[in-house]
Amino acid sequence: MRHPWIILFDIDGTLLTVEQGFSRSMLLELFDEHSINYPDLDKDSFSGRTDHDIFTSFLVNHDYDEYLYKTFKTAYLEKLENRLSERFVKRHDHVDEAISFFKGDDFVRGLLTGNYPKAANLKLEAGKINYDFTIGAFGEKNKDRNQLPELAIEQVRKQMGIEPDPARFIIIGDTPRDVECAKYAGMKCVSVTTGDYTREELSPYNPEVIIDNLSEPEVWFRELSSQ
Repeated sequence: MRHPWIILFDIDGTLLTVEQGFSRSMLLELFDEHSINYPDLDKDSFSGRTDHDIFTSFLVNHDYDEYLYKTFKTAYLEKLENRLSERFVKRHDHVDEAISFFKGDDFVRGLLTGNYPKAANLKLEAGKINYDFTIGAFGEKNKDRNQLPELAIEQVRKQMGIEPDPARFIIIGDTPRDVECAKYAGMKCVSVTTGDYTREELSPYNPEVIIDNLSEPEVWFRELSSQ
C-alpha cells in the first residue's frame, strides 16, 4: 500500500484558541470545590503541554494523589461540556482552507494534541471545526508530549496495514514542544505563529517551515515536501 502523507494538526493555538479567562476561572472554581492547594496558576504556561501533565502538576501539594487526579479530571470535563460555547472560542483564519487541502488518497488527516479526547472534541465543536480526523493522538495517558507521535504511528500501522515512515508525517503546531516532539519521532513540523510564540521564538527550534497563518497550504506543503 502506498504511504500517504499523515497530517497531524494541533488544536489549541493552531486551529483555535479558547479564551484564557474562561479556562483559568473554571480551574480556580475546581480548585476551590476540590480543596486543591495550587497557588501558581497565574504563573503557569500551558502552551504545548499535555492535559495529563498540566492536571498532574496541580497536585504537587497533594502527593500527586491518583484518586484526586481522576476526580478532578472528571469534574473538569463535565464543566467544560456544560460551559464551553462558540463565544469563548476564537477560530483561527484559514482553518477550512488548510484542512480541506489535505484530502484525497495522498493524505490522512489527524490530530496530535495535548488535550484529553473529550476536551478536544468539545473545543472543535465550539469552534465549528467539523471534519473527519482518521488519527487521534491525545495527551491523556502520557505526560510527555514526545510520546504522542508514537500513538499516531501505531494507529496508522493498525488502521492502514502499512509500516509507517515517520518522514511522511507532518505535525502542524504553534509551540516549541510541537517541533521537539516531531523531531523526537523523526517527523516534519510546520510551525504557525497564531499561538503564543513568534517567528523569532520558534526559529531556534528549527521547524521545517514557519508560517504566520494556515493560508495557502499548497505553497508551504510544496516547500516542506521537497525537503
